[in-house]
Amino acid sequence: MIFVCFLVCILSTMIGAISGIGGGVIIKPMLDMTLPLGMPTISLISSFAVLSMSLFSVGRNYLKKDRQTLSLRVAVPLAIGSTAGGVLGKSAFAAVTAMLAADRQVKVVQNVVLFALMLVVLVSALRSGEKKETPARAPWTGLVAGLILGVLAAFLGIGGGPLNMLALTGFYGMLHKEGALYSLFIIIFSQTAGIVTALVTGSGTMPQLSMLVTACAAGILGGVIGRRFAARMSNTAVRRLYNAALVFILAICAVNILSIL
Repeated sequence: MIFVCFLVCILSTMIGAISGIGGGVIIKPMLDMTLPLGMPTISLISSFAVLSMSLFSVGRNYLKKDRQTLSLRVAVPLAIGSTAGGVLGKSAFAAVTAMLAADRQVKVVQNVVLFALMLVVLVSALRSGEKKETPARAPWTGLVAGLILGVLAAFLGIGGGPLNMLALTGFYGMLHKEGALYSLFIIIFSQTAGIVTALVTGSGTMPQLSMLVTACAAGILGGVIGRRFAARMSNTAVRRLYNAALVFILAICAVNILSIL
């Protein structure tokens, strides 16, 4: 199980760091498919791996001389909203888990919702082009956007990268590579809030230490490799990888749903 966890986490976070998809949205359904663990445990493994990757990637960006910068006017409201959303999302997940006695039922709910959301994201990505200007948005809109994104990411046990990118490229008009950094920033706050909420309330089952260390190490290593590739890729190439990853996620979710029904 340790090897499977490492392989899933490193490949997922590598793709996530390149495209801004976040890794967790691949890790979660892949672990659902490959590891015989409970849903709360899998959600925490995914959250820790993606959080490690996001922290390392954002920190490394700010140590570079040619680093990308974040607009505080955009980033701060998104961070506040996603933190609140992370708490609410994990609380909602705990309520659904308590309501549905079997892990299989929870897995179906999560995969059906994730499939529907990823289909919307893919259709939107295929129909939209790169924007050239970032529209000015009032700070309160960032709070609302961050709240919604944080709730969905925490409830589904994913990083939320595709949803973040849909909001950032569509609502804020960001270029894809610019949006990827903001997406990682949102993931840090929503996942931290979600993990703390799950552990404090007892709604999450802490994985074995060896599994947790493996997931975090793989997340960081995947982030390092992914950011190196991203620095050498054009916006067009990043978008193509992003779209391909969405198709892959849809396929995984479909397999998970059909294997249970």
